[in-house]
Amino acid sequence: MIKRIFSAVIILGLFIACSKSDDDDKVEEKIAPKEVSFDTNQNSTLMFQDDEALDVMTSEARIYSISQVIRVKPIDEKTIEVSNFAPFDIEDATILATIEGNAQVQLFKIKKIRAHATQTMKYPFVEGTSVFLDVENKKVDLSQYKTTGVATTKISFDFTGENETILKLKKLKALKWTIKYHNYDPNNDPNNNWMPTTAKDIRRFSGLMLNMGIVFVSDNFKQAFLNEQIIGNDGTTVLTLAEKEKAYNNILNHARFNCGKVDKVSGLGGGATLGYAEHILHDYISKDAGDITAHEIGHCIGFNHDSNMTYPKMINNVSVGISPVMSRINKEFFAGGLFIVNLQNYYKSSDFQ
Repeated sequence: MIKRIFSAVIILGLFIACSKSDDDDKVEEKIAPKEVSFDTNQNSTLMFQDDEALDVMTSEARIYSISQVIRVKPIDEKTIEVSNFAPFDIEDATILATIEGNAQVQLFKIKKIRAHATQTMKYPFVEGTSVFLDVENKKVDLSQYKTTGVATTKISFDFTGENETILKLKKLKALKWTIKYHNYDPNNDPNNNWMPTTAKDIRRFSGLMLNMGIVFVSDNFKQAFLNEQIIGNDGTTVLTLAEKEKAYNNILNHARFNCGKVDKVSGLGGGATLGYAEHILHDYISKDAGDITAHEIGHCIGFNHDSNMTYPKMINNVSVGISPVMSRINKEFFAGGLFIVNLQNYYKSSDFQ
């Protein structure tokens, strides 16, 4: 009799354990991140299109960080704007939110957001469930924000994902660049070296900055640059390893680029000003333009034409400087299919015809 009772207890215990496990699975399923898409004209609009006003495209509201090309921006306590500043579609991105310095919450999942799409939406905890998972899959209750929302200064966002595109984009976290598109020629003056910036220029520039960024953060570029003989602004002094490391870090940490279209020259750069000509914006996606792109970045971090951080110098019959390094690594990236933006994923092929 005792054995029968003991066996019954064991069976009951196993049944309860299995039931609890099933219930737990149901709970996890219920609090999986909300899934949304911004992939049609019905659920999103497009930025940087040919019919959009230039003052909108070049406004402060369109500033973004290159490390956050999926930008989530609080509009008010209950509403956010979700935008893709990359010129290609992005799939399966999870948006993370940190509220008042607490744990990162998996706020929602983007099934797909099309290139340069933008849309506003209510926070999921305002319109939907109050229970979320953090990045360690632990439950977080956000019901306290359902009625009041969250102050715009008390929430920050990030994105994550496992596909190849997102993993490449996450490498750009090392860059501190904020990007603004700028019109340096509002009066269309033929006597200066600028041209009015167009939507097409901005679309292509968005890809150029991503491709430059992924090269700069690569180990291949860093090691090649640190091994290169770099000459300072006096035209003769060879930079030490520490000085080259400082120059490299200055590239990564450069705070802002105001990007525009130049005329009569291939590029202009200095401080926050960065401009490239039509042939650079047209060619970078299919052929090496590193000699010009790196030259202007050298100006932006304070180097002049006496340094080979702009024009290369011939040393022992070898072209040496940041531009040759950039060109060498660009060619490796083309050969290996390592760039973020290419002719296959760029969303408007006519931009390069």
